[in-house]
Amino acid sequence: MSENNLQRDSFYKYLVSNGFYFDKKLIENYLLSLKVKPFVILTGNSGTGKTKLSQLFAKFLINRIGGTFELQDSVKVGKSAGSGGWTLTKGVIDVSNNNFDWDVYNIPVMIDNIPAKAKLTPSTRLYYRSDELKQHLKNLAEIDEEQRVILKIKVNNEYDVNFKIIPVGANWTDNTNIVGYYNVIKGDNESTPAYELIKQAQFDSENPYFLILDEMNLSHVERYFADFLSAIESGEEIPLYGNNETLKLPKNLFIIGTVNVDETTYMFSPKVLDRANTIEFNTLSALEYMSSDLDEGDFDGNINYLQSPLSDSNISNLNIEDLEEILSEISYNDNNLWDILAIELTAFQEILKDSSFDFGFRVINEILRFMVVAWRYENEPNEWDNWQRYFDAQIKQKILPKLHGSEKAIGNMLISLFNICLEDRNNNENPKNFIIAEENCRYYTSALKLQNMSKVLSNQRYVSFIN
Repeated sequence: MSENNLQRDSFYKYLVSNGFYFDKKLIENYLLSLKVKPFVILTGNSGTGKTKLSQLFAKFLINRIGGTFELQDSVKVGKSAGSGGWTLTKGVIDVSNNNFDWDVYNIPVMIDNIPAKAKLTPSTRLYYRSDELKQHLKNLAEIDEEQRVILKIKVNNEYDVNFKIIPVGANWTDNTNIVGYYNVIKGDNESTPAYELIKQAQFDSENPYFLILDEMNLSHVERYFADFLSAIESGEEIPLYGNNETLKLPKNLFIIGTVNVDETTYMFSPKVLDRANTIEFNTLSALEYMSSDLDEGDFDGNINYLQSPLSDSNISNLNIEDLEEILSEISYNDNNLWDILAIELTAFQEILKDSSFDFGFRVINEILRFMVVAWRYENEPNEWDNWQRYFDAQIKQKILPKLHGSEKAIGNMLISLFNICLEDRNNNENPKNFIIAEENCRYYTSALKLQNMSKVLSNQRYVSFIN
């Protein structure tokens, strides 16, 4: 297989070939989280690659398609048979991101399965050439000039069509920075890049789209994102512009929030954290980064399943009975996984409830769904020896992110949580002094995080997950 095909088939190989180093388990956690819910939070110090990973995965998906990527716009028949084209809807295509040859009819387009060649102007005016299409539009205009048709445009796969990086501003107090607003002076709606991406995702339901909100906690998330949080959960439409217009989030839209850790940002509320997987990016040591000692292998499970965020899309519809039916058939040490997970989740609940960090049905269901997609990624073994690796990820991504407080409030709780992550739960180890190794932990990455939080708490008298 050629190097180009390897890069197209494997996201990990694609990253390595482009000179980027990420822990393979972190990538797996990110891709599996996308399959469970279309909202993921990436946290860590600036420069650890949070935004870059999301951007590169979107680019990789374009690369996998090969050759071209299809954009769509809704255009009015009107006088197009005579004028030979249309001004495209704002945001459908960004001419600044591509080297178009303005004078050459070399862009494949299609309306009602009638192909044509087209060219673009810098003002995003598109002109077509096709006698067949011209006659078709003329016939449509004779019936109704006001009717609209779907214009399909094929562009080179290097064009960044399936994602937008939106820097969040400290002055964001409502959702107009995402969905736009009604301009009273113009008498029309003012759009935004985020809104345009969402509309394009609606047109192109076969491909995933990524809205990347950079530095998401630079403003209070609930002020500008509350409608989106509710819509992600309920599937209901978002009201727009204070009138009767609404926006329905398409199922192929994934929202990624990046969070830098510094004193200028705001804490996330439980409402936000309950609705996302929160994935932490650790800072590599200079030695690790400069040695470039990359794992030359690949993902160990079903790569196509892992790298296809729209596959198995019904996972979000699985209720507790469905999840029990699946997980009860999976064994580990002569026990079924459903019973094991019930015991483990209850153990964490019992520790957390006294400090008001208890978690409810939503978190439980999403953890169980994550376990199902992880099992499917590992090719559905009847005896699943590796389940702890994924439950460990869910402890850190779904349970620990809400933790914050003073030493008096959560000091003992952190110690208790740390100890149930260890292989020997009968001991009462002080996490600050314990030497952690994978062989003495049930949940290794969660134990490391709790140890680090305990150390920060001891030194600073206050700690939160995102610091």
